[in-house]
Amino acid sequence: MRKIFLYFIFIFFTFNNSFACQLLNVPIGSDISNASSTFEFLDDYNEEVFGKNNSARYEDYAADFCDGSDLKGTDLEVIVYQSKIAGINLINSDQENNNLIYEFAKNFIRDPGEQVKNKDWKGYVDLSVGNLVIAYTKTNVGDEIFEYLEISNIEMFDYTIDEEIIDATG
Repeated sequence: MRKIFLYFIFIFFTFNNSFACQLLNVPIGSDISNASSTFEFLDDYNEEVFGKNNSARYEDYAADFCDGSDLKGTDLEVIVYQSKIAGINLINSDQENNNLIYEFAKNFIRDPGEQVKNKDWKGYVDLSVGNLVIAYTKTNVGDEIFEYLEISNIEMFDYTIDEEIIDATG
């Protein structure tokens, strides 16, 4: 009986975290008709406008899509290729809070490691799980520190590369 109770508590907390963060509930490769229930801005997507070789990048505030996190000031990018979700990216450039995406990854995906919290650390940590390609990156752009979390999958990854991406917002 005790094992069953512990199992239900584990399931509750697992689902509670993922439901609080809707952006993690949108499968990479899913059709935008399904994803637009979470990302309403995708209702405007028209595949004919972007063509067969280009991806569309939509931007919004990440905090609006993840109630259980502290992503204030973090940008959300949703990349669409041929009416499918190709990638979901988080970008943080807040110099006062330059570990927001680290905390998000640690709480919702997997811990990238304590060393990445150091202001002097720059680099990349592979957090991939199964078919998902997940990368945590911290880098300098000029004198500022930027944090990135990029989520895609093996089939869609090539469509998240900048050369073929057109900004859809703005």
